[in-house]
Amino acid sequence: MVPESGMLVHGLWFLAPREALEALRGGAVLVDLRIEELIGMKAFPVPECIPIPHRVLAQRTGQLPKDRLLVLADASGVYVRQAAATLAEQGFQQVVALNGGMLAWEDAGLPVNMDPDALLQGACLCKLKPPKPEETR
Repeated sequence: MVPESGMLVHGLWFLAPREALEALRGGAVLVDLRIEELIGMKAFPVPECIPIPHRVLAQRTGQLPKDRLLVLADASGVYVRQAAATLAEQGFQQVVALNGGMLAWEDAGLPVNMDPDALLQGACLCKLKPPKPEETR
């Protein structure tokens, strides 16, 4: 599968956040590889998202469609290469990655569903950024 845009790095296509959003609006499925707590803090508001933490992906690939493009996403892009390799081993051929994960998505100004209460309870201090005033209204 060759996307219309993005960049190929060591056999895996990476899409910029706006390219990924376009693919998701066009029928692709987002596979959110983050842990439940991070998803609770900030969620991708996309048409279809399947949350599967990267640590259990190999055991839960049966939840994923093989006939649709899968866009892999995590917090910053750390786990997408291994996740793509896991999916390839199990016969998935339509897989791309969100370049930069949720951090890049936010930096691109794309919408994010945020839970202000969950933001203050994160396990990783690097995720604790107070919401902008306009985001809490």
